[in-house]
Amino acid sequence: MFLSKRLYLVLSLLLLAFVLVSCGDKPTDVAEQEGGFMLALPRINIDVDSEGVPSVAGISPATLERLSMGMLDLEEFRLPQNYVDWFTAANVQHMEVVHTNDGLHVFVNGTPMPYLAWDSESLGTAADLAADFDQLNPYMAKVLKLLIPFIQRTGLDVGMTFPLQPGADEIAMRDPDVALRSAPGEPGDSLAMVRVHVNYDDEGVPSVLSISSRDIEDALGYSLRQAQLEPEFIDKMQNAGIQHITMRTTPDGLVLWSNDSALPYLAWSEDKLQSTAMLIDDMVALYDQPEWDAVREAVNLMLPMLDNVNGEFVLLFPVSEGAESIPIPQQ
Repeated sequence: MFLSKRLYLVLSLLLLAFVLVSCGDKPTDVAEQEGGFMLALPRINIDVDSEGVPSVAGISPATLERLSMGMLDLEEFRLPQNYVDWFTAANVQHMEVVHTNDGLHVFVNGTPMPYLAWDSESLGTAADLAADFDQLNPYMAKVLKLLIPFIQRTGLDVGMTFPLQPGADEIAMRDPDVALRSAPGEPGDSLAMVRVHVNYDDEGVPSVLSISSRDIEDALGYSLRQAQLEPEFIDKMQNAGIQHITMRTTPDGLVLWSNDSALPYLAWSEDKLQSTAMLIDDMVALYDQPEWDAVREAVNLMLPMLDNVNGEFVLLFPVSEGAESIPIPQQ
């Protein structure tokens, strides 16, 4: 009986997958098409009703539950009511996440937002770093690295629509024929230049220009203990051979490195940052509370300027005895 239920569930999922594929417009673009594997599915639309209950491709939660003999209950994935009300009041009609070989692209009301960008090397580095930070066990990190070639050849597109605000004009979803990535930004004159290199000693005490947090404590009489790292964490970084973590702002996004190996990064452009600032402003404005006015002003002023800020923030850890020093990566 148990086996028959599992078989019925598999058949139900296959039927659902067939319905999802047949309802789509076109396969999601996949750049890495060589080799013996490729999966490119069309956009999958998830409709959230006014009570937060999702339906997929027009299939109601009740129908899907019956098809799967009660094994798939979308009620468990009900979106909190306050979220639905918030999105509706802010006229957020739909969100979309597109997975391609180069990252997770995000759209709100068809407008591109900053997104997570990667390549095969940076994904592998991220898996190793997660293992070093005990966020993944070594076995799972190894499995993830084995899956990277499949990740690079998979195209998925998931859109989620919310109830339409009364009287609002319907906004069309993203045109799948339009390229996901915009042209790279051109380097221009920087509005600001910021460089901060923080050196940690064996005890996790930070210092900048040889002035440590303890020096500042002695001078001001104010505790900066929260700025320190635990010695155990420093030991972990040394054992993993991580000498520095680098973050740098560019016209294309916030770029990250572990030593001299690139990590997945937050990609942006001037228009994406402006769109994000407008979205945050609209959503925060719903609170209609004076204490949020400063937040709105700061976001509207600073967020669109990020692609014109020449910023570099580096965390440097003690180098293990006998290890060769690794230079800080440059653009």
